[in-house]
Amino acid sequence: MRAFLAAFIALIVAAIVEITVLIRVGQEVGLGWTFLLLIGSAILGSWLLRREGARAFRALREAAAAGRTPAKETAEGAVVLAGGLLMILPGLISDVVGILLLLPPIRSLAGRLVLRSAARRMPPEVSSALLGPMQVRSRRVKADAAAAPGQGEPMPPREFSPGRGTVIEGEIDR
Repeated sequence: MRAFLAAFIALIVAAIVEITVLIRVGQEVGLGWTFLLLIGSAILGSWLLRREGARAFRALREAAAAGRTPAKETAEGAVVLAGGLLMILPGLISDVVGILLLLPPIRSLAGRLVLRSAARRMPPEVSSALLGPMQVRSRRVKADAAAAPGQGEPMPPREFSPGRGTVIEGEIDR
């Protein structure tokens, strides 16, 4: 309920800001140019949505054909969809955000954020099955009674010997 209320308030604030910006732009450049700008951005948004959406779908199919978990491609596809829809909606601020979400570097970053957010909301065994293995960062340290767990002097690297069952303490980086 709390998240719903926060989303509702954010939606109202965004609508008020969009209307304010449209009024200011309309006063500066005129109603006709403002209307043409909105129509043009909606057309551009639908074209970009089709083009980038097709590209994202192709990447999704290639990942599935290669036998990889298409988590990254799915997340980027969701970001493309959100960016295209923001451009189709009337409003200049939503158009700017939509264009930014469709740019490949920002789309990739937003896709990683979507994946991280999805992984946090799922149990680890489900997120590993759906999103693939997560990165694990570990470091060997000499145990020191005064140091906090996981802290201490780094140990020199050790030769790997198969079959010994070495235990490595680490943390999962999501």
